[in-house]
Amino acid sequence: MASLMQGFAEARQQRLQERAKFLAEQQLARQEREKALQTQSEATAAYLAHAEQTRLAWEQGRQAIAENALASRQEELQNRANQVSQYLQDLSSNRAQQATEDSEERAQEVRTRTFKTRSQLKHIHKARIRTGQADRAQRQQLTQERAAFTQMQIEDINKARLANAKAAAQQRAQETQARTAEVSAQIQATSEQRLAQAKQDAASRNQELSDRAANVKESLAHLEANRLATAEAQANQLSAFRVNLSNSVWAGSRSLAVPQPVTKVVSNPIPERTDTPAKSKKKAAKEPETVAPPVATKPVEVKETPKETPKEAPKSSGKIEQFVVDYVAQLSTNSSLLEVVNDRDTVRDLLAQGANTLKVDPSDILNTLLQMAEGSST
Repeated sequence: MASLMQGFAEARQQRLQERAKFLAEQQLARQEREKALQTQSEATAAYLAHAEQTRLAWEQGRQAIAENALASRQEELQNRANQVSQYLQDLSSNRAQQATEDSEERAQEVRTRTFKTRSQLKHIHKARIRTGQADRAQRQQLTQERAAFTQMQIEDINKARLANAKAAAQQRAQETQARTAEVSAQIQATSEQRLAQAKQDAASRNQELSDRAANVKESLAHLEANRLATAEAQANQLSAFRVNLSNSVWAGSRSLAVPQPVTKVVSNPIPERTDTPAKSKKKAAKEPETVAPPVATKPVEVKETPKETPKEAPKSSGKIEQFVVDYVAQLSTNSSLLEVVNDRDTVRDLLAQGANTLKVDPSDILNTLLQMAEGSST
């Protein structure tokens, strides 16, 4: 029994050793494969860099050869132009010298042989015409020959350039095809990775948008309640402000029946509907505007003789509004309607001028002014 257990233990120990040896061999093989892949990638990168440098050097050499050929052609054309110019100058100077000598001889012979000189002059003139025509024809022929030779050289150069360009284009097309295939494979792999990542991001964004929609809905309900409370308080303050302003302006001088508008605050309940994530974001971005509280004014005392309250409404409120607008526009302080209402002296002057100009009751002007100030504040 002991020998059997010992045999089992030895067999187990042997299996463990073989397993450890197998794992070590696999680890060593994996390291060798990684080294081989690294070496192969480095060799590929070096080959690509060498190919790019070779191409750039070839392009630079071709450009330098073209520039040198162009410079040599320009220099040759310049030399030929200089030679032709020198030849023409020599020919002209020779002609001038010959003409001077001939004129001297003719002058000497004129004094001795007048009749013979005339006949000789005719022959010389004809000879000069023939010589000029011959020289002109010779120069034209020479120019045509040089133009034909230059055209042949230009055609040869163009043919050589076209052949070189065609070979370079074929080489670039081959390199482009190889690089296109490699880039297409890389792009396909990258696209697959991006699609997988995009699916994960879309799932996470949908979850986040649903959470934000719930939070925005709660925030909007809270903001709506606050807005309703603020609007009701401001409506009460505006009503009290109008009452105090009316009392301070007339200060017991007369009893005005100025109707006070009752401001009703209508609550807009939030509709219970499911908004998309985009609409929830837009609603969260829009915050309710806060209305500034009305400015407290000092009591205005107007010392005027009491008058009876008119029983009829103003016939033309448009004239009163236009008069108020013109009066405010002509002020040198560039004040607004609220600033005019808060100024006791300005209100007194406005009521006096309006009553005298429009022939209406000052209370109608005051009511119109208060309504315009209320409209501009809202």
